[in-house]
Amino acid sequence: MNLKNIIIVNDYSFVEGGASNVALRSAIELKKCGYNVTLFSAVGPPMEELKKYGVSVITTEQYDILNNTNRVQAMIQGIWNIKAAKRFSELLKDFDKDSTIIHLHLWCKALSSSIIRVAIKKKYKIIQTLHDYFTICPNGGLYNYKTQEICRVKPMSRKCIFCNCDSRHYYHKVWRIIRQVYQKKKGLIPSGVQDYIYISEMSKQILEGYLPSNSKFYYVKNPIDISKKKKVDVIKNNTFLYVGRLSKEKGVLLLAQAAKELHSRIIFVGDGELKEEIKKVYPQAKITGWLDKDEINKYLEKARALIFPSLWYETLGMTALEAKAKGIPVVVSDMCTARDVIKDNEEGLWFKRGDIEDLKHKMFDILNNDLADKLSNNSYLGYWKEPYDNNNHLRELIKCYNIILKN
Repeated sequence: MNLKNIIIVNDYSFVEGGASNVALRSAIELKKCGYNVTLFSAVGPPMEELKKYGVSVITTEQYDILNNTNRVQAMIQGIWNIKAAKRFSELLKDFDKDSTIIHLHLWCKALSSSIIRVAIKKKYKIIQTLHDYFTICPNGGLYNYKTQEICRVKPMSRKCIFCNCDSRHYYHKVWRIIRQVYQKKKGLIPSGVQDYIYISEMSKQILEGYLPSNSKFYYVKNPIDISKKKKVDVIKNNTFLYVGRLSKEKGVLLLAQAAKELHSRIIFVGDGELKEEIKKVYPQAKITGWLDKDEINKYLEKARALIFPSLWYETLGMTALEAKAKGIPVVVSDMCTARDVIKDNEEGLWFKRGDIEDLKHKMFDILNNDLADKLSNNSYLGYWKEPYDNNNHLRELIKCYNIILKN
């Protein structure tokens, strides 16, 4: 059968973050291609563009588990969302199995794995994009928030269960363990899903050993909404830039200290719990808070380099790609997946994860005009040779869908 129907599953029907943006934008672009596209979500209100382009939106009209003031209800919903499962089961009655693909994006913040069990039991073809590590890891990051180290403990092993790695309290870790048990035993994740989209080679290597042995992997580049313009003249710039959440796992305190010791100009675009600590570490650092796309672009235009100091793996650094598209060199941690899109010493510089001396060394090196110019030119040419645009994303996405349906 030919592909006719695509059901996009995502916790949110609005852009809540990078993964939601990919899910919703793909829904719109697939609809433009003539497919019957439905977005199934828990949290609204739906993004206006979805309605504008005719994407059918089904929402269970629930809170996500973080913002639900009824904490008992939130805990139950996060483990097993009965309402979502019933609504999803009703929805699927209208779709033919042989011409329908169900594409999973995010489900851990509101929908739960209850909906996935419904799809598996009804024998629909399913593909999942690996936006994070919740498929295998209780806290979703393969990261110990207490020690601020990448976690190398086997997920859900005895050692994992008794490890207090959560960003909040061990009681919260216990709840995550219970959710993971339900997800594995009842939600049939990952055992019931065979097809996966990965967005970086490093994240695939991290995950594939824990996924079913018969899993099939498809590389689909996440799309970036950016048009080709003149390369930024980084030689004229002397400011380092960070864009993202101001939290421990992002390595922002490390960056603030490095900038302080180098007496460098640094701008943090974003917000988070470490805002005040960054100010204490380096009072001269500028913190803008969250900005819209146009405002972020203004800061990118004035950047000497983008610094990506993450202490955890991430799954892909979209901001690093946006900088690369403008010819802005990126200094990136060697243990995060953003390194996959930045060739070391050609398009940017890798530094040893968590090593302030190495970070300072690389930031100092990039102040050399000859090196900065080389990295800038290579970044710009490298990105536009194979851009992460909507056309490439759609082509590869539809190709995956058709392969899965034929199988």
